[in-house]
Amino acid sequence: MMSNKSVVIVGFGNHAQSWKRQIEKHPDFSLDFIVDVNPELLEYTENSGIIEEGNAYMSIDDLMAMSDKKPDLAIIATPIYTHHVLVKETMDHGINVISEKNMASTIYQGRQMVDSAIEHPELCTAVGTQYRYFTKNWVAKQFLQQEDCPIGELAYMKWESAGNWGEKRRGWRRFLQEIYLEDMCTHWFDLLRYQTGMDVVQVKCDTFIPKYSAWQGSSTCFVNCALAHPDDYDHRHNWVWVQLYGDWQRRGPGYDKFEYFGGEGQAELDASWGMKLKIYQDEDGKKWDEDGFIPMDAGSIEGLDVPYQGQGIILEMMRRGIDSKGKNQPGTNYKDAFKSFAVSMAAIESSRNGHSVYVPKYWDGLFEE
Repeated sequence: MMSNKSVVIVGFGNHAQSWKRQIEKHPDFSLDFIVDVNPELLEYTENSGIIEEGNAYMSIDDLMAMSDKKPDLAIIATPIYTHHVLVKETMDHGINVISEKNMASTIYQGRQMVDSAIEHPELCTAVGTQYRYFTKNWVAKQFLQQEDCPIGELAYMKWESAGNWGEKRRGWRRFLQEIYLEDMCTHWFDLLRYQTGMDVVQVKCDTFIPKYSAWQGSSTCFVNCALAHPDDYDHRHNWVWVQLYGDWQRRGPGYDKFEYFGGEGQAELDASWGMKLKIYQDEDGKKWDEDGFIPMDAGSIEGLDVPYQGQGIILEMMRRGIDSKGKNQPGTNYKDAFKSFAVSMAAIESSRNGHSVYVPKYWDGLFEE
């Protein structure tokens, strides 16, 4: 029996399993259809009871031609380079869509996805950059965007994240040339924008494979970038600077560290509870008091008052957006997500030509309807 909103998952691989779990937790969604190009996998989904017999198809077009029921939402969890085509096919059938990150594999494909969203304002879109909807990142956003931030006006940040994936690259990631930039770093670029409320305007990046690694795609990146509000895109003195190190081939213990520096203090994101602060007590910042920050509503991400994080928040936003017939778009809708996606494309361009890249050039004219 179908619930309020019917879902089809397109591409029933590893990424799809986390979405399946979130659908099962949400009372207003039901997984009713699977689309995949693997006939044996489709047979398994029917025989195992994941979906009802006859609800597995090899394409969205087949589903729409052969089923008398239409899904409300498609979750596209296929390889990155397929997203732009599948999104257009899905939206042309009048189906709301969530696509996994990275948004696309080229800037032109990403622009086509935004074009599809503009052509269908009655439909909702979202990209699966769910890290922004973890409690700790919601706390960081509230801290940085409060009217009188305790560390003063944000000036620069230093972010580091490293882990050891071992010698083998697993699954579909084996085929990504810039594996860290195209996958994990997508989350960091989106979080920079989400936490600060600014856009990344300039990127200088170096990617590489450590000398001891046998990988065939870059596992490691050093990224210097700058953020600004739209009015300050061309005012370099007002930019907020970021130094970012990301790694999936680091030996020894992994770690994460996210630091923020302002004129009146500094902060560090604590994964377990909130922000650790050092508030300067003199003009030079040579004396300081330690403090902390955690808001009263830290558990109510984006004020939605639901018991979800991550992908669950994206689903809840999608539910509300579908009910509004597209008027209330999820936070990671294609227009917003494109600006995060563009940073990864700019970083790849920079790593290959050795120059800084001005990121807003990628969305020039894109949002003019």
